[in-house]
Amino acid sequence: APKPKLKISKKQHKPVCPPPPPDLPPKFKQHILEEMGGTGLVLVIQKTIFYSDVNPTASRFSIPFSQVKTHDFLNEEEAKELVHKTPMQVCLLDPSLKQTSITFNKWVMGNTSLYVLTNTWNSVVKNNQLEKGDMVQLWSFQVNSLLCFALFK
Repeated sequence: APKPKLKISKKQHKPVCPPPPPDLPPKFKQHILEEMGGTGLVLVIQKTIFYSDVNPTASRFSIPFSQVKTHDFLNEEEAKELVHKTPMQVCLLDPSLKQTSITFNKWVMGNTSLYVLTNTWNSVVKNNQLEKGDMVQLWSFQVNSLLCFALFK
């Protein structure tokens, strides 16, 4: 009896790896590390801006836990504060390299959690023409033990 032929798939099965996150532009990195004296630069999230992120009545930027690259950007003290639902004042470096003070908090909603940037968020949206559909990165770093973020578009 003739042997059955093995079917050979024409498709190459390549492992699907997400592309590595793009690095911060050199002028951003230089500003953070040299001019601000920042340390511990970490990518927190890369996401597409949703309507809720630019809706003036919501006035907040959501950072869903499910999309956070690493939670290691918080030190023990900061993590504890957020567990106790204590909002923190942090510095934010916006895409135009303007520094602003913003509130960082953790919201627990049912069985899901997210970090949020609130309070002065609307002015960041306005000053940087952030729009629904924009791809942004939020980086974290420390300056003199103060938690800071850099938003890059």
